[in-house]
Amino acid sequence: MPIYSHSRISCFGNCPFKYKLKYIDKVQPEIEQTIEAFMGSVVHATLEKLYRDLRFQKLNTLDEMLAFYNELWKKDWNPGVLVVREDYTPENYRLMGEGYIRSFYERHHPFDSSKTVGLEQRVKVDLDSGGRYVLQGYIDRLAWADGGVYEIHDYKTSNSLPLNEYLADDRQLALYALAVMNSYPNVEKIKLVWHFLSFNQDVVLEKTPQELEKLRLETIESIKKIESSREFPTKASSLCDWCEFRRMCPEWAHVAKTEALTLDKFLREPGVKLVNRYAELVEKKGELEKEMEKARDAIFQFSRENGVSVVAGSGYNAKVWRSEKLKFPGKDEEGRRELEDFLQKAGLWKDVAALDTFLLSKMMENPPWPREIAKAVEKFGRKDVIERLYLRKREADGE
Repeated sequence: MPIYSHSRISCFGNCPFKYKLKYIDKVQPEIEQTIEAFMGSVVHATLEKLYRDLRFQKLNTLDEMLAFYNELWKKDWNPGVLVVREDYTPENYRLMGEGYIRSFYERHHPFDSSKTVGLEQRVKVDLDSGGRYVLQGYIDRLAWADGGVYEIHDYKTSNSLPLNEYLADDRQLALYALAVMNSYPNVEKIKLVWHFLSFNQDVVLEKTPQELEKLRLETIESIKKIESSREFPTKASSLCDWCEFRRMCPEWAHVAKTEALTLDKFLREPGVKLVNRYAELVEKKGELEKEMEKARDAIFQFSRENGVSVVAGSGYNAKVWRSEKLKFPGKDEEGRRELEDFLQKAGLWKDVAALDTFLLSKMMENPPWPREIAKAVEKFGRKDVIERLYLRKREADGE
């Protein structure tokens, strides 16, 4: 059975198609690393050296840490690192990383609030007693403080500062807490510590045993969902710009291909020509539909004001048909619950209730029922190939 990780489970949630390429097909991506990931790895390695040397009673100066960071940056840099944001250069990112190291050093010096137990320490969590569901990960820094308090530290180099509510639901460090509880018998309390380096802020949370148990069960369900999946659709999001499989993705392959073309070749590319023509027709159709709607409303008004049901034209007559019908409250509208209660009490529910087949089809994408029930329901359906065309306006370059 595969050993899962927080990043592996998150990958499936973010984009099942990427999960398939990375973990099932094991495709080697064209992009080796983004500049954000590269800078983050160098910052992590620098902080790891800081605390590793402290274990040997060597306290590096800030200048020594910055020198190590810059030497490692130069040694590990390669042309394959992708810079997505064209307005910024690798030098901008190198200076950002320098700032993170400097702020962290000055904030936590002399680094004696806790004792380091492990760095980049591998941990393994058995989520069930039978060893069926196993999760592993690496703790940036595991520390021990007085009173049996263990601290799980995680360094974040992203430019976002999540709310506490978001961090309270974060899976990664909480699962590591389960592993620490199982590995160290003297644990009295575990603190989860996120260091948001770009903001020079630390966020500290604790998890109750009930919260950890809930997370354990939810993680097992997430793994079950992954293992029962047979289809792995794409899931477009803001993460796509940084995806190493972008050129292999149906959502982005053609966009990525055309980005490298000159303007002349771009305009002559077959797919570009087709979309441009379709967009032109859609714009004309939209303008035409607006004019048709205005003309239709004017005919309705003329019919009402003159008390006629047929309006004559030079080549056509326009017949106006009117009918009144009751409209009942929709599913989430006011009065719906009262209507349903009345129909049920009056014994009329079986006459008006209908199977929502659209909802049933959506549920069968990831059935909430046991597998044997889902298989039985599946036999009642048939697979249809549905194709629709949506036009999305491309954002201007640099936006």
